[in-house]
Amino acid sequence: MPMSAALCNFMEPDIYKKIQQDFGEKASVILALLKSLDVKIKGPTSKRVIRAILYLANGDLTILHIKVKQAKVDYRDIFMQAEYGGAENQRERDFSKTFYELGIIEESKP
Repeated sequence: MPMSAALCNFMEPDIYKKIQQDFGEKASVILALLKSLDVKIKGPTSKRVIRAILYLANGDLTILHIKVKQAKVDYRDIFMQAEYGGAENQRERDFSKTFYELGIIEESKP
């Protein structure tokens, strides 16, 4: 099912591609769910939050719902889970960068 322009207007190309790649036909549902964060956070949800949630969900709809719920309580928890790790809890990823820049997905070539 194609995504409506109203739902994908806040999406960057890498986010849109990750949603399509991970969730396929459920992409419109996923966008609506992610858009619901805007209401809870009282403004536009940052692309960093969206990328972190999608990274953690890794195509699993149940996990996506859990992470969206967590982000509504405190989105910083999502950053800790997605960006930090290892024994010393060092930053391993920066989701202010695109999925392309992070090497998580490949950019389409024309």
